[in-house]
Amino acid sequence: MLLSVTGASGTGKSTALESLSRVDLGRPVTCVEFDSIGVPEGADTSWRHGAIEHWVRFAIDAQDRGEHVLLFGQVPPGELLAAPSADRLDGIAICVLHCSPEVQERRLIDRGEPADSLVHHLRFGEWIRHHAVDSSHEPEVIRTESDVPMQWSRWERLSGDDPRWPVSLIDVDALSRVAVTERIERWARDVLVGGVSAGVRKP
Repeated sequence: MLLSVTGASGTGKSTALESLSRVDLGRPVTCVEFDSIGVPEGADTSWRHGAIEHWVRFAIDAQDRGEHVLLFGQVPPGELLAAPSADRLDGIAICVLHCSPEVQERRLIDRGEPADSLVHHLRFGEWIRHHAVDSSHEPEVIRTESDVPMQWSRWERLSGDDPRWPVSLIDVDALSRVAVTERIERWARDVLVGGVSAGVRKP
């Protein structure tokens, strides 16, 4: 099974990855960071789609060994479900972290993010929040042509409460870093133990 923890910059993904890499989730799980394969200069849509397919196949290999993968990175749910090999996974579950624009901007400034990049991070943060609860929200943001044969039809007509849209949303505004990690850990355990009851379906 592939579990994805995603969200815009500043929502706490990196901190959670560091902590959860040391946690026993009760199942054999490998925690990985999306960008750990290296991001080339000028990375475009085709590169991103190819990188998503890379991690899907990584999870398929782990699945064949009886293991699971917990992937951290800015991976929109719609792109993950549309990856060419995603239908070979036993299950996909996605957790989107979100914080308000005010909190996100403060966190990005505190960590030294360039001022001219803030608007892009904030726009993505708002878009992925809406995308998490409604797959039909501005799909053109990610439904772009690339060299990778993405299967957009898997979700283009799904509603937010459809079990084939296995997305959970965590608002992190009022949560400490420790609390965010605990919420993700609880979500991951529920998915790994509950399986179908946790809303996991093949795309």
